[in-house]
Amino acid sequence: MTAVVLFGSRTGFGLEFHVERDPSLLCVDVFVGGLQVNTWDNAFYPPLLVKKLKEELARFRTPGPRPLGPTSPTGEALARWEFLEWGECTDQVIAFASPDGDLVHLTCRIREEAEPDRGTVARCGSTEVSVSRGEPAEVSVSRTALVETLESALALAEREWSARLAALTGRTG
Repeated sequence: MTAVVLFGSRTGFGLEFHVERDPSLLCVDVFVGGLQVNTWDNAFYPPLLVKKLKEELARFRTPGPRPLGPTSPTGEALARWEFLEWGECTDQVIAFASPDGDLVHLTCRIREEAEPDRGTVARCGSTEVSVSRGEPAEVSVSRTALVETLESALALAEREWSARLAALTGRTG
């Protein structure tokens, strides 16, 4: 039986760990606004996931002002708001996180070139709905809830990676 731990929510921002699924990788489903954004690959390399969670926490621990300028910035201005740049598991996602005081507005969509034979499913509670690849998922979450989700996920990722590393190297502790 696989232990499943959800931090946050599937309908807002959530990270669902499948703790016992893989002995060396961390299997994590990523949800934004009801959309599971990594249906094609959820097996993260643990040190990379830990690093990326720490980076996201550094960005969102303190309330930030709403971005200034046009609502659709381009180039370098847009790069500041990129979200979910967490390696291969999220390569097929275009995601942005825009701070607005104690809210963070999340927007994402699946890249058009994502694997064509894999469907994308939006999940809200027990309801599943097919979503076209170009259709964005948008949600506003409290910065506090986002930070708590990231902190809890980081703690579990660090703990699991330490345990896996110890098992791989033959150490106990």
